[in-house]
Amino acid sequence: MYYVGVDLHKHTSWFYVIDDDGKRISSKNISNNLEILKKYFEQLPKPFTLAVEATYNWYYFVDLAREYADTVFLANSFELKAFAKRHKKTDKIDARLIATVMYKGFLPIVTIADKETRMIREVLRYRMSIVADRSKNIFRLKALLDKLGYCSTGNFTTYKKLVDIEKYELPEIYKNLALKFIDQIKYLNKQEFNISKDIELLSMQDEAIRNLMSINGISHFSASLIKTEIIDVGRFKTFNRLCAYAGLAPRVSKSANKTYVGPLNNNRRKNLQWILIETAFHYIKGYPEKKKRYEEIKKRKGSNTAKVALARDMLKMIYIVLKENRPFYSNKNNIKIQLVAASALCGV
Repeated sequence: MYYVGVDLHKHTSWFYVIDDDGKRISSKNISNNLEILKKYFEQLPKPFTLAVEATYNWYYFVDLAREYADTVFLANSFELKAFAKRHKKTDKIDARLIATVMYKGFLPIVTIADKETRMIREVLRYRMSIVADRSKNIFRLKALLDKLGYCSTGNFTTYKKLVDIEKYELPEIYKNLALKFIDQIKYLNKQEFNISKDIELLSMQDEAIRNLMSINGISHFSASLIKTEIIDVGRFKTFNRLCAYAGLAPRVSKSANKTYVGPLNNNRRKNLQWILIETAFHYIKGYPEKKKRYEEIKKRKGSNTAKVALARDMLKMIYIVLKENRPFYSNKNNIKIQLVAASALCGV
């Protein structure tokens, strides 16, 4: 078996190949042109296992490599840093590091999502970017109105509110600026509405996503995002592993008789952590007993800690629903819980 480490970039990739004894076979910088990559893969000694660092553009490379390699791994960039040299870093050294760590059996990897999951992820991220752009324009419009002495209150995503702002008697230059912000917000509102409809159609085709929506506070968008970020719940043997993956487990440092419990871990699925914390309040509103628990924790440890605790509680429900492949039912009366709409939560 041969081991191929790849340091992937936008235009080129550095390949480092070693054999069963850990000896270098070749080290070469290759263009990312598809035809050139295909020819190079055909020339590589067979059989070989390949690993590439998880960069922003890994989709096409992994799909192509799978046609030639026995196994393809996606290396965890965050954990791979623990093996790297601190004083020297080049593309060749990075590729050699990946190949060597894989050869020794210590390669930290992440799960490679299937093509369908990747496509849904891109649709969801497009909606997230639209909402982020709309929020930026709203904040700028509010700041402009505040500077001119107008109280910028209310929901600036509604057509009625935007029409009211158009009636303000502002100086000509400020008026033009306000109208441009309003046009941008209206355009993004339309885009957000259209993409949300597409997400709703996609979500109804997946049974796991429909099951997730049986939990109070989880809508089409949040259910789709949760499902595509987890990918396959079967790869988590316990709930604690999923909790750490979602970034809801605190850091723990213990030595001798001293134990330090720190903030949430940075090595996590960022979007999964975000959506769980954002939907936590809607989840709390849907269950009176959860609201009571939230208030108790809030009184002792503050609102942020309480919100994370309830997000963790919701994740436990999600774990059970996905693990048993069924909708969520109340433990008390075994009646299916109906979805609580969360449309008021911007971006969720």
